[in-house]
Amino acid sequence: MADEFLSDLPFDFNSPSLPSSSNFGERERLRLILIGSTAGVQEMIHRQHQAGIADAGSWSRLLPVPNSDEVMSILLLYRRRE
Repeated sequence: MADEFLSDLPFDFNSPSLPSSSNFGERERLRLILIGSTAGVQEMIHRQHQAGIADAGSWSRLLPVPNSDEVMSILLLYRRRE
């Protein structure tokens, strides 16, 4: 069931070319997930963009949350390991 949602993401979780932490040496992959009403998720994406945290276009499109009237959006980020 989750695969139908992952297929709509701007990257492929099952791709062998997906960057892993070992490919990035000192970088760790992080995923930010927003879940809520359509208006709430869109507002938070806009606020993140205004604050310079994440470009609004970097988030996945709004995806339905199974068995809910909510939506979700996912952002993939990398951070430098210390």
